[in-house]
Amino acid sequence: MDLSVEGKSERIPPGSHILQLYNKVGEITGVTAKLLESGLASQEKCLFAGSEASVQELSDALRKAGVDVEAMTQSGQLVCLSDRDSLLVGKRFDSYHLLSTHQTFIAQALREGWKAVRISMDMTWLTTDIATPEQILKYEAASDAVFTFQNAPIIALMHYDYSKLPGLLVVELLKLHPIAVVGKFIKRNPYYLNSEQYLLKILRVNRDKSRSAPSLMSDNPLDRLAERAR
Repeated sequence: MDLSVEGKSERIPPGSHILQLYNKVGEITGVTAKLLESGLASQEKCLFAGSEASVQELSDALRKAGVDVEAMTQSGQLVCLSDRDSLLVGKRFDSYHLLSTHQTFIAQALREGWKAVRISMDMTWLTTDIATPEQILKYEAASDAVFTFQNAPIIALMHYDYSKLPGLLVVELLKLHPIAVVGKFIKRNPYYLNSEQYLLKILRVNRDKSRSAPSLMSDNPLDRLAERAR
């Protein structure tokens, strides 16, 4: 299928891992409503996670597009979450736990007879005050390794408010997503990295930290992000 933004589109195959950088929450709905509307029509199970206001705005947009939100919700094809505790571990952010919830959602959807899965999640809403930049990058790298390289039957669209992120974190996030939506623009990312190697780099940084204190003059972006988070 195509992901459309302001009349521009990109072909997105199963396993696509997409980043949206926004600075107004309403920008989430503009992209997500079309993505989920198409998924629901294609007999795919869809999930959106965000604030109560975002869930209401998305539901209204889907209804406006002719989607019977109540029927889709009752059948289990459409799931909307506005309580972030269900995605956390004891109110703590755990990158691997969150990825596990996605994999469980995929497995459940396939057992129920749906063809595939689409997930849209406001990561700023989910991670504010509880996740470090390093934890966020670990989650995104692991997700991309699982979804993209294993051709998982999922399209994952993750949203971040770039006005609330360190500039260095925005740069690193862009490296981990093959497709990015920024404002009114959607394009393939020429700076996309092999996320499996990126994840190994994160693990190596953690190992090195356990052996010695990090240098204040480190050129490693993960080290600098960790320093800023302290």
